[in-house]
Formats: sequence, C-alpha cells, structure tokens
Amino acid sequence: MKYLIILLLLPFLGQAQGKRLSGGVCDQNEIPLKGATVILLDSINKPIHTLRLDTAGRFDFVIEDNRLYRMAISHLNYQSRELNFRSDTLQVPLLIKLSPNESKLEEAQVTGKRPRVTRKIDRLEFNVQGSNLSGLNSWDILKRTPMVMVSGSSIAVRGDKKVVVMINERKLMMSGEELKTLLENTAGSDVQSIEVITSPPAKYEAEGSTIINIKLNKSQLFGYRGTLLALAEQSNYGKQLFGLTQYYKNEKVNVRATYNFGRGTYARYGTDFVYYPNDQTSWESVMTRIDKNNSQNSYVFSFDYTPDTTWNIAIGLNGYYGPKSTGLYEVPTSIYNKEGLMESYYLTKNDHIESRKTNNFYLQVNKKINSNWNANWSSYFTTNRKSNLQDVWTDLQFKNQDPKSTRFLSDNATQNQLFTTQLDLSVNMNNIAIEFGGKFSAVKTKSTLMFSDDASGSFEPRSDKSNIFDYDEQQAAVYGSIAYKWRKWSWKGGLRLENTALEGVVSEPEDRNNQNYWVLFPTFYAQYQTDQEYQWGFSYGKRISRPAYSWLNPAKSYYNLFSYFQGDPRLKATIIHNLNITLTKKDWNVDLFYRYEQWPSMEIAIQDNINHQLIYHYTNIRNGQGAGVDLGKSFQLLKNWSLNAQLEGMYNVNNYQGSDMQLYRNRVWMANGNFSSIFVLNKESDWNLELGNTFESPTIQGPFKITGYSSTYLITSRKFFRKRFEVNLSFMDIFKSERQRVSSKYADQNNYYNDYRDTRKVNITLRYHFGNQKIKNNSSMPKKTEEQGRL
Repeated sequence: MKYLIILLLLPFLGQAQGKRLSGGVCDQNEIPLKGATVILLDSINKPIHTLRLDTAGRFDFVIEDNRLYRMAISHLNYQSRELNFRSDTLQVPLLIKLSPNESKLEEAQVTGKRPRVTRKIDRLEFNVQGSNLSGLNSWDILKRTPMVMVSGSSIAVRGDKKVVVMINERKLMMSGEELKTLLENTAGSDVQSIEVITSPPAKYEAEGSTIINIKLNKSQLFGYRGTLLALAEQSNYGKQLFGLTQYYKNEKVNVRATYNFGRGTYARYGTDFVYYPNDQTSWESVMTRIDKNNSQNSYVFSFDYTPDTTWNIAIGLNGYYGPKSTGLYEVPTSIYNKEGLMESYYLTKNDHIESRKTNNFYLQVNKKINSNWNANWSSYFTTNRKSNLQDVWTDLQFKNQDPKSTRFLSDNATQNQLFTTQLDLSVNMNNIAIEFGGKFSAVKTKSTLMFSDDASGSFEPRSDKSNIFDYDEQQAAVYGSIAYKWRKWSWKGGLRLENTALEGVVSEPEDRNNQNYWVLFPTFYAQYQTDQEYQWGFSYGKRISRPAYSWLNPAKSYYNLFSYFQGDPRLKATIIHNLNITLTKKDWNVDLFYRYEQWPSMEIAIQDNINHQLIYHYTNIRNGQGAGVDLGKSFQLLKNWSLNAQLEGMYNVNNYQGSDMQLYRNRVWMANGNFSSIFVLNKESDWNLELGNTFESPTIQGPFKITGYSSTYLITSRKFFRKRFEVNLSFMDIFKSERQRVSSKYADQNNYYNDYRDTRKVNITLRYHFGNQKIKNNSSMPKKTEEQGRL
C-alpha cells in the first residue's frame, strides 16, 4: 500500500513553486546578532524551519507562493519579535532589528485565566495551562474537561466508555484504577491541555471510540529552572503530594525530570442489594472500604536533542510505582424474608495487599528531509506488573444452620509487556498534505491465580479454582491520508488497514482461543471557514474496541463467598461508526453527533437465583446507539467576570440479551454539562476566584440504569514574591452530591449498589518556581508519538 501511494503522488512532486526568503537580524545599531533564533511557521502555526544564526546574522529559506506565514525571532538578551506576511507581497531582503532587554522579563504565563476551549476539525482542545484548574491534580482536571464524564474510575465521552487515554500521544497501558492513581499523583501544573479527539485521523490506532490526549508541558525557557510542589488534601482522610520538576534547555538540548511522591488513605462507601425471587429474600451489604497507600511514586524523564534544524532525537521514561496498598474491609450482610424481618446474617472480612508498577520507555527520531518531506520513527517498550493478595474470612449465621466460619486465600499476579515500532512520512505541496506509514506491535500478558480454601476441612490449594492465562497478540497496520485546502474549504480523507493475530490459552477450564482478522478503517473530514470567524465541519470515522486482556480471562476472581468477577475468552471486538457535524462562530461551539456500535462489551451483573450468587461478568451486548448535541460558549460578563458553559444532550440506546436469553432494550435521554464562573479579584497578584458545577443526568450501561450526579467546586489562587510563589485553595464536591446508584431490574434480575468515593474535600497547593523565568523562546516542539496497548 505504501508504494502504491507513493506512485500515485509522483505526478505532484515537481509542481511546488517557491521563492527565497532571505534577510538578517541585528541590533538597533545594525550590528548582526549571533545566536538569534529564527522560526518560520505556516498559517496554522506549524513550524517549518528553525535556524540559529551564526556570526553573520543571516537567514535564507525557501517558501511557497501565495501562502500565509509567521516568523518568530528571539535572542536571550533582546526582546522577541513576530512578523506575519503573505509570500507574494513580501519585499526581500529583510532587515529585522531587535531591542535590548532593559530588565529581566518574567515568563509570560498568567495563572487564573479561564480555561480556553478550541474546536478543531477532528478534536476539542481544553487548554488549562495557567488557569485556576492547574492547582488541582490531573484527575480532577480531567473530570472538568468538556464532553468527558467521570464516574468512579470509569471515563466516558458522550455516554461511551470505549475511551483510549494518552499522555503526549502515547497510550497508557493501565486499568481504570491504575490510571486514576497515576493522574491523582500528577500535578495539574504539569498539564498544558487536554485533547478530546472525537474523530481520530488515520495515523492513530483505530482502537477506541474516542481518544483523550493529555499534553504535558515542556519548558521553552533557556537555561535551568524548576518547580517545587506541596499539596495537602483533606476529605474524610488526609492525602499529601510532594514533587520536584527540573528543566534545562539550550539551543540543542531540552531535558525534563519530574518526581512526585504521594501518600494517603482512600475511602469508598456503598451498599449492595440483591433480591432473590425463588425464596423471596433480600440480601443487603454495607460496604466500607478503606485503603492506605503510603508510597505512591510517579516519575517522568525526557531528553530531546536537536543537533541541527533537520534532526530531533527524543528519549524518555515515565512510570508509576506503588509497592504496597493495604486494606481490611469488614462487610456485614443481612438477609431479610418477604415480611422484611432479618432471618440470617454473615460477616465478611477481606484483608488484602496490592502492588503496582508501570514503566514506559520510548525513543523517537524525527528527520526533516527537505522543505516538503518529513520522516518520524518511534518505538517504545512498556512493562506493567500488579499483584493482589487477599485473605477472606466469612462468619455465617444462617437460618436453621449451625454458625460456622470459612476462609479462602487468593493470590493474583499479572505481567504485561508491549513493544511497538512505527514509521510515519509526510509531505506538503502547495495546498496538499499527505501522510502515510506503518506500525507493528507485539503484546504478551500472563495472569496467574492461586486459590486455596478450607472447604474440605483443612486449608489446602484448589486446582479447580486456580488458573494460568497466557495471551499473545500481534498487530500490523498501514495507513495513508491526504488533506487539501482550496480557498475557504479544507478536506482530509484517510484509510487504515489493521491485522490482528491473537492466541489465548487458559489452564482452568482448559481452553485455547486463536483469531486472525483484517479490518479496514476509513476516515473523512470537511471544513468550511468564512472571514467572519464562522466555520462548519463534517467528519466520519470507523473505529474498533478490542477486548482488554483481563476481560478475556475466564477465571473466577472472588470478592467473597457469594460474589465474583469472570471474563469471557470469546469476547468479540466492538466496531464503532462515528458521525459529527460541527458549527463554530466566535465563542460558540455546536457539535451534532451520531454513534453506532456493533457488539459493544461491558461489565454487567448477573444474579444466580439458585445458588444466591452475584456474578460480575464481562460480555458483549447486541448493539448500542447514541445521538445528540454538544454546546459550548464563553461569556465576558464584566471586565473582571467571565463565564464558561458546556452542555450536552443525547439519546442513548443499548440492546442486550438477558440472563433468560430474551432480548431487551435499555434507553435514556441524557443531559450533561459544566458551568464555571471566574472572578479576577486582583490583577496585579493574579488573585482569582472560580465557582463551577459539573452534572450528569441518569445514564445506562447494558442492563444497568445509573443515576445522575452533581458536583460543585470553588477554587481560588494567588501569586506572591514577584509571582514565584503560588497558593491555590480548592473546595471540591461541596454538597457531597457525587453519589450514584447502579441498578439492574428485568425478568428475574433485581439488584443495585450505591457508590460514593469520598469526593468532598479541601485541597491546598503550594508551588515555588526557581531558576530562570525569562520570556519564552519559541523553539519548535518535536512531534510526539503513540504508545501502548490494552490492559
């Protein structure tokens, strides 16, 4: 396919017309400035050329006719300048004079501004750098991102939980709880913006209905600088976070090193209810789960080397290590007869220890072949390990039975490894941009469950409940896309072909699953832009959601004697079709969307009415559909008072097969949104106050009906000591309203659970900046690469 695309493009290769852009940079006395940096950018601010001037202070570029350009000129000891011009009206050579710095300029970064929402052809960008939200942790920022709804550790966009999360376009190989822990221990000040990519282009993996890309900051200041962070949080229990971030940058090297240490106690409260119709009894459990984790270590290291304007080499590591999380749950369960009188009772004690470790290594090489061609090669290797040892006692006092006690021990360990390599090539010719490339990845995962109990009268291993699950998967993909601009129109189309070969082997019950399949993924975008800041767009994309590795494991992972989780080795991949129509006028953003899913997979609860067991099973349902509209608007009510509003309304349908093998339909009208109002109390000290509310109406998941919730927050921040010291104070979930009920009621199924995760809290963040804080240098940032697989 790659060679076919190149052959199709050959007729275009000689058509690019151009002219020379030459000139010099000097001081006010017209003395050439050695060491000045000149960056040439296109009309969408994409860097084309970067040049550091020699003793002659001269530059010479080749540009195209009838194009808009921007030039940024900077020097350590002089004030920066920017030029905007059209190539056919430019008079050359240019002589650009820079004025000397009369005093040390602080970094151009304003804390307290409202987050900026930008709608692009294929994504929404939520820019939070320097806003009040930067005082929160990254997880709390994600919860306030437009179109993103968070419930517990689950992330959904437009009612769909098939979401892929990336950091700097590298996909994270983590479960929902692991991702939540990592982002809770990542300072919000490290986040530049969050992209919600609703229609990912062909260059991205086809995995997931939506991609969320968290873009972390990279210092653009020359010299050494750093930030010290201290965070204290108090809900029902306390949590702390301490961090140090250091940067160093010169003309060729850009280094960043971050380490965060967190500790704290985490609480989750709930009640479980199951009604068993055979004997007309109701089982009610009170769930209070307290976990202590006093060593949470997250770290980021990146090293970028730019030997000249045509090369960029980047290597890095990021990860998380939590060696020990402990908890002792005591769960009383009362059993009531049909008259509502308690007739039986049992108490479960769950003593457990959990550990997690994830490392992501990457290497990226970017080469600008000439003014039109660019090549990018990236590889990364990911390891993920976790273990969970639990010791469960149950004291039983059942009607017409002698009291007794039972005990079981389960030791569950999982190891995952992923290697990926990818090559991307791009070419720009006049109004045509072309991308094509290929990717290969290999995944290996192994899960071991060792189970022992005293069912036989003495404590001994149980081979029938133990399990070893080995899983191998290889993916190969090629893609191509072409973009074209004509007057006020922009079009982009792409095609991606992916092959997946997998083998899963289960020891108990013995099973082998082999699959090999090809899928084609088309994408198309169109956008029209007027001179009155009005634009509309259309996009279509086909996506896939493959089963996570742990969901394919059929081993029974027991929570207690009467409840367990079980995967399905025959899970089907979900095929997703996304349609979007966007309209934007000034600060108004309107997005109409439709989504169709074939064989969506999800966790559902099935009650065994004969054995009185509640089984959490991951399985496919028939199909799902969703349609609706997203609205966004920013208002400047007064000089010091602004308001952001994001609203979403949609209709969601799930068709599923019940435990009685009958077909059922679950549907709901939904309304989600976020309002935030920002007050500037003192402009000189960047003292601001933000009041906001996030809400979600009731939703569905297969047979589940999930109640809505609301969360109100208040944030204030201020800077001191020439803006080097920042204080941020926040009050989250003020009215303790982030509570939900998840229920399933159809045929002979009748169960629910209430859930609250201790989200009402007070948070104070202290941040101190040291080292060089001079004005930013406009050096270009290297193109990021993708990462990871599924867990």
